[in-house]
Amino acid sequence: MFSPESELWRVNRYASGLLFGPAAVLLQVAHPRVAQGVADHSDFQKDALGRLRRTLTTVNRIAFGTLAEAEEMRARLDAVHGQVRGKTSAGMAGPQGYSAFEPDLLMWVLATLIDASIKGYELVWEPLGQERRERLYHDFRRFGTYFGLDEKVGPGSYREFVDYYDEMLSGDLLGSHPLCAEVAAAVVWPQDPLRDRALGKMVDFLPIETLPEQIRERLGLESTGWSRIRMSLLRRVAPIGFRILPKRISYYPESYRAEKSLRANHTI
Repeated sequence: MFSPESELWRVNRYASGLLFGPAAVLLQVAHPRVAQGVADHSDFQKDALGRLRRTLTTVNRIAFGTLAEAEEMRARLDAVHGQVRGKTSAGMAGPQGYSAFEPDLLMWVLATLIDASIKGYELVWEPLGQERRERLYHDFRRFGTYFGLDEKVGPGSYREFVDYYDEMLSGDLLGSHPLCAEVAAAVVWPQDPLRDRALGKMVDFLPIETLPEQIRERLGLESTGWSRIRMSLLRRVAPIGFRILPKRISYYPESYRAEKSLRANHTI
C-alpha cells in the first residue's frame, strides 16, 4: 500500500510515535461518542491498554504490510466496526444512536493518529517542513480509507487539517460527558492485568503531559511537578536513545520486518 519512499513509511517506521500514542487514545475517547463505543463494546476497565495495542497493530499492518495483508485488515475492521453501534448515555450531545462508521468519528480518530505521528517524530528526529506534512497528510488520508473514511470527507489539505484540529481542541465537545473522564482514567491507570497496572504507574506522566492542557483538565487529569520532571527527562533522553538503539528496537516490529524483507529481496 505504501512504499519505503512514502512519508507515512519514513515517519511512522520509528516507534517514536509511541511517545504520543497514549495521548492520541485519550483524545479519541475525549469525544463522547467514541467513549460510548469503547465503553459499550470493550472491557475498558480490564483491558484499557488493549485499544492502544490493537490500534498500533492495525495501523502498522496496513502501513507496512503487503496489499493482501492490508486488505485483510480492511475486512477485519469492517467486521469489528459493524458491531459497534448502540444508544448514547443520558446527557450526551447529538443523536441518541451511534455507529463506528460515522464519518466525523472516523475523521477524529485519524486526526489523533496524524498528530501523534508528527509530534513523536519531531520530538526525536527533526522538524517536518510544510511539504513533508502535506505528503504525510495525504498518505494518512489514503490510509484512512482502510478504516472506511472517504478521502473527500474532512480537511482536504494539511493546512485545513490544522484549522480543523485546533477547532476540535478549542471547542466544547471533547470531554463534555462524564463517560469520557471515566474511560480516560482507565487508560492512564489500568487496573488489570497486573502488568498493565505496573506500566500505568510508571508512564502515567506520558499521556498526562502530552495532552493539551484544556483537554487534560476536562478529563480530570492533573499535571504535577513529578510528572513534569519525568516528561522533561524523557524529552532529553528519547532523541539520544532512538539514535543509538538498533533498528529492531527503535522501529515498530512490522516496519522492521518489512524493511528487512525488502532488503533481502534487493527492493531497497
